[in-house]
Amino acid sequence: MSITSSEQQIQQDVRILAVVRTALAGHSGVAAEAIDPGKPLSAVPGIESVKALRAITEIEDECGVVIPDDFLFETATVAELAGFVAGLVAGSTRA
Repeated sequence: MSITSSEQQIQQDVRILAVVRTALAGHSGVAAEAIDPGKPLSAVPGIESVKALRAITEIEDECGVVIPDDFLFETATVAELAGFVAGLVAGSTRA
């Protein structure tokens, strides 16, 4: 039984959300499971701009993408950040 492209995309999205949550957790001092994807980045306990930027760098390195500097301040939620990264990853795999 082979995996469909939509199943692959779901798996990729889940992996990227885990990468985002883990990076934010590592720089904020909370467990990844405690980071609610539906909440704004500013609601992550212990996160501040410098720590958030370090987390973004970690996400970029892990996923092989470059997130625009201003995107962090335009992103409303953790899930939206993960979705944006997933889009970048999908775009880079098509190129």
